[in-house]
Amino acid sequence: MPPIPKISKEMILESSIEIIRKDGIENLNVRNIANKLSCSTQPIMYHYKNMDILKDELYKKVDQYHSEYLMKKSDVNPLLSIGLQYIKFAKEEKNLFKFLFQSDKFSSFNLEDLINNNEKGLQDIFDIIKKEANLNIKEIKEMFTILFITAHGIASLLANNSITYDEKYFKTVLQTSFNKSNN
Repeated sequence: MPPIPKISKEMILESSIEIIRKDGIENLNVRNIANKLSCSTQPIMYHYKNMDILKDELYKKVDQYHSEYLMKKSDVNPLLSIGLQYIKFAKEEKNLFKFLFQSDKFSSFNLEDLINNNEKGLQDIFDIIKKEANLNIKEIKEMFTILFITAHGIASLLANNSITYDEKYFKTVLQTSFNKSNN
């Protein structure tokens, strides 16, 4: 009977997230993961045949964390809350934000394809827009696109340290964007 692995996939993923969070994706490698786990590289390579496989699984885990972060309840309009949470995520989790959204993961998609092909993943947000604005799916996607571009632009500037965090100002910008796209 083979020995039971002491290093699990979950441990590897959690350590990888910590490395990205602290040092950025450019510092994620088998040796750094092994150092973080105080083990040899063998357990990492046992679970993941190469870094691309690990990064794909890691991307899904970080994306799930990001989705849960966005859906935190707030006392403002739910759609505005999601936009503010998206921006706040970029402030608080700069390196995870960059890993998710600035790593060329979507280089083969245009924005319309990304929204249309990810409709299932965006369904919670589309449902909120439908409830708040009573729109059809085409109008919802148009509104989401405008709001996403606005929130993503602000978040990208924050993640790259180009601006300071000003929630009140960002709230006004998102509300203005929401109102203009709702007309």
